[in-house]
Amino acid sequence: MAPAEPPTEVRRRTLLRATAVGATLLTPSVAPPQQAAAAAASGRQAYSLNLDWKFIKQNVSGAQQPTYDDSAWTTVSVPHTYNDVDSFDDWISSSGESSVAMQPTWYRKRFQLSAAHAGHKVLLELEGIRQAATVYLNGSLIGTYEHGVTPFGFDLTDKVLFGTDNVLAICADNTKWRPEAATGTTYQWDTRDFNPTFGGLTRNVTLHVLPKTYFTLPLYSNLRTTGTYVYPTAVNVSGRTATINAEAQIRNEETTARTLTVSAELLDSSGTVVGTLPAVSLTVAAGATQTAKLSSRISKLAFWSPSRPALYAVRLALADGSTTVDTHTVVTGFRKAEFKGGAAAGGVYINDQFVWLTGYAQRATNEWAVLGDAVPEWLRAHDGELIRASHANLIRWMHIAAQPSNIRMTDRYGLVSIQPAGDKESDAKGHQWEQRIELMRDVMIYFRNSPSILFWESGNNWLTAEHQQQMRELKQTWDPYGTRAIGSRATSDNVAYGGTAAVDQCEYIGTMLNRHYSDYARDRMPIIESEYTRDEAPRRVWDSASPPDFGYVTGPDVTYNWTSEDFAGPLAASLRHEFWSQRVQGPGNRRYSGAAALTWADSNQHGRQYNWETCRLSGRVDAVRIPKESYHTYRVMQNPAPDIHVIGHWSYPSGTTKTVYVMAARVARVDLLVNGSRVGSSSTPQYDFLYTFPGIAWQSGTITAVGHDHTGAEVVRTQKQTAGAAVALRLTPHTSPDGLKADGTDVVMLDVEAVDAQGRRVPTDQARVDFTVTGPGRLLGGHNPGKRFSVFQTYVDTEAGINRIFVRTARTAGTITVRATRSGLATATATVTSVPVTTTGGLIPLST
Repeated sequence: MAPAEPPTEVRRRTLLRATAVGATLLTPSVAPPQQAAAAAASGRQAYSLNLDWKFIKQNVSGAQQPTYDDSAWTTVSVPHTYNDVDSFDDWISSSGESSVAMQPTWYRKRFQLSAAHAGHKVLLELEGIRQAATVYLNGSLIGTYEHGVTPFGFDLTDKVLFGTDNVLAICADNTKWRPEAATGTTYQWDTRDFNPTFGGLTRNVTLHVLPKTYFTLPLYSNLRTTGTYVYPTAVNVSGRTATINAEAQIRNEETTARTLTVSAELLDSSGTVVGTLPAVSLTVAAGATQTAKLSSRISKLAFWSPSRPALYAVRLALADGSTTVDTHTVVTGFRKAEFKGGAAAGGVYINDQFVWLTGYAQRATNEWAVLGDAVPEWLRAHDGELIRASHANLIRWMHIAAQPSNIRMTDRYGLVSIQPAGDKESDAKGHQWEQRIELMRDVMIYFRNSPSILFWESGNNWLTAEHQQQMRELKQTWDPYGTRAIGSRATSDNVAYGGTAAVDQCEYIGTMLNRHYSDYARDRMPIIESEYTRDEAPRRVWDSASPPDFGYVTGPDVTYNWTSEDFAGPLAASLRHEFWSQRVQGPGNRRYSGAAALTWADSNQHGRQYNWETCRLSGRVDAVRIPKESYHTYRVMQNPAPDIHVIGHWSYPSGTTKTVYVMAARVARVDLLVNGSRVGSSSTPQYDFLYTFPGIAWQSGTITAVGHDHTGAEVVRTQKQTAGAAVALRLTPHTSPDGLKADGTDVVMLDVEAVDAQGRRVPTDQARVDFTVTGPGRLLGGHNPGKRFSVFQTYVDTEAGINRIFVRTARTAGTITVRATRSGLATATATVTSVPVTTTGGLIPLST
């Protein structure tokens, strides 16, 4: 398997709290200093509740009571999951990993609100949970959330105390097939194979303190509020102008009516005000909720696109005369999107430009080995950087809605998203269908300001015409101006898959492995292949000529025995070519507007390497995000510029003769050289990208591939060198660009490599490395998918010369030293220093 490239250098970011779309957004700063001043003047304040919870993995009696003694419980910080220790550790099966804990657990948090906040609204927001949360404050039941997917909120106003301790208790329950309490109906999407189980408080928890007259949050579940909807109309791309509209929901919980004005400013990524939405006046009756509509023609806009994902902040202000009542910021982007059928000019257009969509399908949990679903936000950004570096522009989230941190990532990195709500592999009936409608409503309301979402997926499989119409009507109600398409996978002309009546209710169609293709839809709307290449291969097995494995030797229940070379070369090229060769505005007659390969990362979902691997191995990167060879070949195939990659390595045993594969894009000829001498030349690629050179005799030194254009000029080259014997270990730490935080949940990610005397990674090294950690950090370990119970150990094997471990910070700041050892190799040491994170009354103030 190929060496991992060093992580892309991460530019320094600013954390912006964007309460209009849910929570923390990693983005260039769009909030100038006066935003905080306005928030203070209005009385609105958001606080993070992420730190210092007490946790027990039991269902204990009386834990909701403030006087309950939780001193013996574990102290944790959010994001936190109790399934990090039992995921990616046992053999995978057709239903996913079977040994994970699925049970009720408890979290308790003490906090104090200043007496200055007395008389304000206090709302609790959680960005989601798997599967249910029952929430208590100071011993009183606040409410229950059971959908297991979307962000949700509760009103704490009547139970919260000011100037003294509050105790927030949450029973988090990820029990499989936990039925809805009111109806006894299970949720169709509550399934381990397509929706991996990661229980706990895995997402941000926020406390919102608001004035009694306020801009609402987009949290329909429980709160029944819709927030602010921002969208452009009359977009003139060449003129860089658009009408920017804001529909702001306002609630008056005072005892008298209020006459108010609502205005807004538009800020670019530097924090500069680039436009205003003139004020409108309205009178809101006591106890009433009303929507203010603002609009203004704005010029000199930068439109969001995959090539330039420009984001803006829309800062709204609510005033009573000259007094600011409330302020609120929505982070969004503006774009024009069109969805066309037909051969000559069909496809997806963003800002009047045709865009062929290419990328990956990924389980919406987007989990990591060792960390599970409790992934720090900077590692979500690391995903985005890797995906964009592979020249992908599409992510299809599978079965359930992607969580806010993943959509913040796609907004920032220009990745078009297909966003579902919740389903499994079929239509639903009765109350299960009603549950799906409710969930899609909540998803649309929460995510409709995210520019990266171009598609709402109403079904992972075909729906009846009636059900597809209901989903389309939801979009017309809740997202009528977002220029997004709604549709389902596998809907086709055949009445067994919905028929033309169902197709007519779609605005795009998804296929799987080219099945259920709709000729009727082809001339009416875009068609996107939503999950091709279901095959699997481990990163550790290069090919049949490489030690120590010399091929992928598998057991009797294993479906695939592909090596990394197979998976990255002939297999990747041929399977992608099925859709690339049938692309709209290209050759062929099926006219695909895009294609997503399954999957982005190796995953803790159902797989087909039964009793042989601890995760599904279909990723372009492995479960700790080390690129496989497939990552590099997809980078080449998706690159609009000349690019080239030699598949494999060049450190073979003496006497090896083998076929060498080169993936190259936008070249007319590829020459292959060994130690400077040409050993092959080809102008006839298979599947447009794959160049095959059989019978190449290995010689110690350098293998080089050179790409030439039609004039014979060199346009791109790459090379790989022979490594010597491993003599030392090397540790390379990676932390957030904002620093390693001593918050009890942040991690330092360390690459461990076996290197030769010249510092080159040894690609055939596969052996155990042991680790020790000193200082305020906890060693979590790494992952070997071919070994049971490899996570949360003090050792890990290198695979293809590299692996990755994680160390979690404590709540005490200080220097953390990690030491890697193996007998016979020089020891490696890495040192990082965590920075303190302080709370006041258990709270961390956030920008609003």
